[in-house]
Amino acid sequence: MTDALARAHAIIAELRAQLSTVILGTTAADGTPDASVAAALLDADGAFVVYLSGLAAHTRHLRLNPRASVLLVAADTKGSNPFARPRLTFACAAESIAGDTDKHGTYVSAFREKFGGTIDVLATLHDFQFFRLQPQSGRVVAGFGAAFNVDPLDWNRLTTVGVPPVR
Repeated sequence: MTDALARAHAIIAELRAQLSTVILGTTAADGTPDASVAAALLDADGAFVVYLSGLAAHTRHLRLNPRASVLLVAADTKGSNPFARPRLTFACAAESIAGDTDKHGTYVSAFREKFGGTIDVLATLHDFQFFRLQPQSGRVVAGFGAAFNVDPLDWNRLTTVGVPPVR
């Protein structure tokens, strides 16, 4: 295994272990892009689960266009190079979870375990809704010239990203 590949695997493992929020990319009906931050966890099938307010733009966007981008990024440390900052991005298909399903109850319990009692307050607010974001494709950047495609079903399966020819 090359040093870059080993570094990519280590970055993925660290970002996955530290997952508590994601940067969520969505688009409005008119195509206007939006980025936001959402509390998140991974479900048993490897999908990101977020609990979003109906008052937020990203919720309206996901209802109209059930696609999103999820970004996990390493902490910005003093002296780190912003051009080579480790990051993991997934293009996802979004699915809303109805409040009267077993899956909803499972997610409430999982959020309570991960984030504490705040979920009990949020669960009383009727505008909040779970979305399940199933990764469709992924990419990890582990430094300069060290980008790999990530298999969305197995984050340990990486393939080198081809470099386009210089014209």
